[in-house]
Amino acid sequence: MPDERRKHRFALKTVFVGLPNAQLLDKEPVFLFSARQIEEVLPAAKVKVQPLPFAPDWLLGLCAWQQKTLSVIDMASLYGITCTPERHFYLVVRVITSTETTDSLQQEKQLLRCVLKVPDQITASEVSNDCRPITAEQLGIAPALIKGIFMLENRLFILPELRPVLCTPAVV
Repeated sequence: MPDERRKHRFALKTVFVGLPNAQLLDKEPVFLFSARQIEEVLPAAKVKVQPLPFAPDWLLGLCAWQQKTLSVIDMASLYGITCTPERHFYLVVRVITSTETTDSLQQEKQLLRCVLKVPDQITASEVSNDCRPITAEQLGIAPALIKGIFMLENRLFILPELRPVLCTPAVV
């Protein structure tokens, strides 16, 4: 019985973000996040984006959230996916990075946050164990932006890797 309680407790810890009218390998792409990554879901009316000159298309700009300035990233654009949502939301997402310190036995962890512009098709659900892994190269997506990709029936589940986007070294 303890295994059943544990399974139920973790069952709704995954958040799906569907990309309406998009297709990759003739499947519907869906971004997957752990519920612990998402701090807040904001309606579009609550987010005031300040554009940045010369920024890539996927970097919409900056916005204020709880007295912090966060980057605003268009997820579909970052991954080169064309989708046509009627409405969108913004997810405040946390990303934990770790770097080795001068003492190579220790790692320094850093909490980063960003705001992701996503379609309004957000649900919490469980991912089936029947998913089949595929590679980023099969989709034509940069492997550095992918933690994993899994296929199940008519869906393609993409686990995004945001660290490369948030930890870009400064240009001197």
